[in-house]
Formats: sequence, C-alpha cells, structure tokens
Amino acid sequence: MMKKIVLIAVAILASVVLISFMGSNELKPSELIHWVENQENGLTQSKAINEFIFEAQYKPVDYVVSLEARKDDVTENEYQQLKSELDGLQYIDLTIGTNAGQGNALSGGIQNEDEYYQRLDYFVTYANQDIYLIQGQDTLWPQLYHFERNYGLAPSNTLLLGFEKGNSEEDRNLIIDDQVLGVGRVKFLFEKENINSTPNLKTI
Repeated sequence: MMKKIVLIAVAILASVVLISFMGSNELKPSELIHWVENQENGLTQSKAINEFIFEAQYKPVDYVVSLEARKDDVTENEYQQLKSELDGLQYIDLTIGTNAGQGNALSGGIQNEDEYYQRLDYFVTYANQDIYLIQGQDTLWPQLYHFERNYGLAPSNTLLLGFEKGNSEEDRNLIIDDQVLGVGRVKFLFEKENINSTPNLKTI
C-alpha cells in the first residue's frame, strides 16, 4: 500500500514539474524581447569588417508582435490580430554602422559627396538584389525590403527584410553581397535549433 502511495506521489510530482516546464516556454512581451535580443541565444549576431559593424537580428513573429504591442498585458485577441498581419514571412533586421561610431552605412569612410549619394541610391534602389536567405535548397529573395534613412541622426542604418517561410527544419544563411562599402560578402548563420527553441508569447 505504501509503495502504491509513493508511486502516486511521484507521478503527481512529475506532472507538476512537466506543467511548470511547459509554462516556462511562454514569456511576457518584455521578457521575450530580452530573450531574442540576447546574443547568447543566437538570434542576434554582429560582425566587424574593416570600419563597419554589421548586426543581423532574426525576428520571430512573436517577437515582432511583442514590439508592436508595446505592453506586457497582451490579450489573446490582440495577439491573434497582430500575428495575422505578420504571418507568411520571416523577418530580419540588418543594421550597418561604423566601429568608431562616426558615420553610418551612407557616410562611413566616404571621400566625397558623390560617394554618399552613390551609396544612398544603392541602398534605396538596388541592395535588395544583393541580399538573400539560403534555407536548405532554397534561395529566398526579400519580399519585404525597406532602407531606413535617418538623415544622419543615428550612427547606423537599418534594412528591414522579410523573406518567404522556408522549411523550418533548415538553418538560415543570410548573405549580403556588398557592392559599395568595400567589404565583400557578409554571412550570418541562424541555426534552426535556436529559431525553433524561441519561447512563445504569453497572453492574458
């Protein structure tokens, strides 16, 4: 009888631990933002090449929802509405600055004004042809591309990128074939394990 009671107690304890573990896979928006932006989790990466610093931020949909919501008490209805507007693409922000904090993607290391406008024309009009995502056997080109021109008010520029969803069981390789900064090809690897282990957004 005592053995049976012990077995039942162990089973109950295991269930409690399992439920607790499952619950830990949900984070409030502010916590989820912090998790995704923590470089240790592999979704935020940076590389310094010559005088430039490239930072790539993979943005799971729940992370984008958290940013859009701007609050921790997101209802299930709010979550579903925001998510429906974002589903269908996978999002990456590519930020380019200089390691000295002087200048950005447009002005860093330029020799004259013509070079500035050459870069501006490139990033606004043509750079989307030189940025792509390799996912397994698929080469995905940006379905969403926007270059944030900040008119010199920030030490970096950000390119907002959206790609079709590929096979979730494959790593993502972001490739930038630079044509104007003199850095050549820049690569970022986002491993499938890190993407698929991203916690879910907790709603109320």
